Amino acid sequence: MASPSDQIYDGLEVGQIIGPDHHQFRLTTQFQTNRFGQLWYAEDLSTSRSIPVTLQIFDPALLKHDGFIDSAQKHIVLSKKLKHPHLAEYYGMFRHKGALLFFAIELMDGLTLEKLLNSGQANKLKDNQKKGLLQQLATAIDTAHAAAGQPHKAICPESVFINKQGGVKLANFAFNDAMTIADEMSNTPSSHLAYQAPESFHPNPVTAAADIYSFACIVYHLLSGKAPFLVTEDEPTRVRKELKKPAALNPEQWQILQSAFATDPEERPHQASLLFKHLIEASEKKELPPDDEIPEPLQEDDGGNRRRWSFTAPGWTVPALIFSTGFLLGFAIAFVIGLQNTNEAELALSQTREKLHKTQEDSVILQQTLRTEREQRTIETATLQAELKSKTDEANGLNKELMSMKFADPDKLTVFTDQLDDGFKAPQMIIIPRGRFTMGDQKLVGDDNELPTHQVTISHRFALSRNEVTFNDYDYYARSMGRPLPSDEGWGRGNRPVINVSWKDAKAYAQWLALLTGQPYRLPTEAEWEYVARAGTDSNYWWGDQLEPDRAVCSECGTEWDGKKTAPVASFPPNSWGIHDMSGNVDEWVEDCYQDSYFGAPTDGSAMIEGDCEFRVMRGGSWFDIGRVIRSSSRYRYLPDSSKNSWGFRIALDLTDKTN
Repeated sequence: MASPSDQIYDGLEVGQIIGPDHHQFRLTTQFQTNRFGQLWYAEDLSTSRSIPVTLQIFDPALLKHDGFIDSAQKHIVLSKKLKHPHLAEYYGMFRHKGALLFFAIELMDGLTLEKLLNSGQANKLKDNQKKGLLQQLATAIDTAHAAAGQPHKAICPESVFINKQGGVKLANFAFNDAMTIADEMSNTPSSHLAYQAPESFHPNPVTAAADIYSFACIVYHLLSGKAPFLVTEDEPTRVRKELKKPAALNPEQWQILQSAFATDPEERPHQASLLFKHLIEASEKKELPPDDEIPEPLQEDDGGNRRRWSFTAPGWTVPALIFSTGFLLGFAIAFVIGLQNTNEAELALSQTREKLHKTQEDSVILQQTLRTEREQRTIETATLQAELKSKTDEANGLNKELMSMKFADPDKLTVFTDQLDDGFKAPQMIIIPRGRFTMGDQKLVGDDNELPTHQVTISHRFALSRNEVTFNDYDYYARSMGRPLPSDEGWGRGNRPVINVSWKDAKAYAQWLALLTGQPYRLPTEAEWEYVARAGTDSNYWWGDQLEPDRAVCSECGTEWDGKKTAPVASFPPNSWGIHDMSGNVDEWVEDCYQDSYFGAPTDGSAMIEGDCEFRVMRGGSWFDIGRVIRSSSRYRYLPDSSKNSWGFRIALDLTDKTN
């Protein structure tokens, strides 16, 4: 019997709207299936003007395989960093009804280099059309290496799309693990195995040199008409195999290409563009063999005469940059180079450049428009179902009754407070249990900076303040140290959370408290903060996946303070660990330096303090934010010396193993 996920997947149809509430897509045409599932054309409905996109909707069977979703998360985070005309642009990864997982990618025509080669159409490409294709691919590879700092790992014709507008689009960056999983489930070896380097057969990490090997395989395939290796050939076979020189290459070019097939990665060219450049430079030194040794294939020229296809062209001095501007331009340049009349060539080239300039201007305007619209989409499209506010009094009463049953009496928790001078007390602290949790956006409804999800183990003992630091707490410190009192915006001080404080202010408060008490008070780490916010749950909020009444303060939480001001701390029930206001009320500074993904993030609960510390992390959302922003995994960044009337903090304290 088909599962609900399979039924939704099999029932996808034209006109259907899929995606989370904050970012939806309308399906327009299913144009093919692939090893991962279904490819659809769709309209992005998250902007004021519908934008055509391509959706890769994954077969639900893949999602059940250990490691597939993790691989997909890593792939989307890396791919969104890659910005170049010949690298496929990824818009994000999304869920539909908790059952379907899909990528949104820029509009693709559906033609891949694999289809072009398998259909035999590649043999009909002219010399300079092939050069344009290879130049664009080489540029894409080198750009991706520089931006991502790691190899693609699965470069093959299947991953090279060819658009009518834009030319080559290299996709599937660092998606090889998912390819392997798809291969295992289909019992069909992936075509990328025919293009992988010998070192890829080993478990050790590969370098960018493996991609240079793969690029050389594509060059060979395009020029010879067949792949240099079979998917079934193992490493020893691949190393021993003697490849036949493609007829299009002269001996020096063949020697250059063979250098990219070196078994030792260090002996290969360091860049794909460098390999291509050397091949072109060596083209003028071609030596034709005797007539009786001219190999096939032979082709007919425009006059019907038989001639040998050549990877050389008279006057091949056009800068490589020209070929990176789009496949149509690559075709146009190839035509211009082939003209015999210099005046005609100059005129044609001038016209092409004028068209390109106009296209680039239009593209810049469109990109600016899209960027503005996408930045605003959270505010423009984020709304919650009106029925949350129309629940009956009976339902509200039942909900409150359930809440009182769910949570333990806070006074029975392990709580302590340090005494300060003049009888003043430090913030009340709660000891947090050790444990392990999955950090990040497990529901795939948030932003890409919440990925990839990863396991974090909290093996150290620490305590977290039960409430956000209040004006009472902060004002005592400020007066003691002769610091200015932050504005309360006229909302009241006392038991309201302190606002208008920067990360540096919060850090200074924690350091002062540590000196005054002799105890290691500090700001919590980002991992500790989310660990406590979740309190053992894996849902969007500690109480569930949807907003509920009487849980938190945000712009649409249904309280008297929504979108207006802060609420006094502890105005709502705590989570199951006795901590109040982890969602909403005020944004909370944490210790960490901001990184735009969780790649390389600590897994022991410590703070990320290496790399770019221009921004510090803030968690929890505030009275001002929409409900999606107050989720347990939501995170954002701000300058450490900036402040705002929705920003506050809470404190943590390291404990020794002797602490009860």
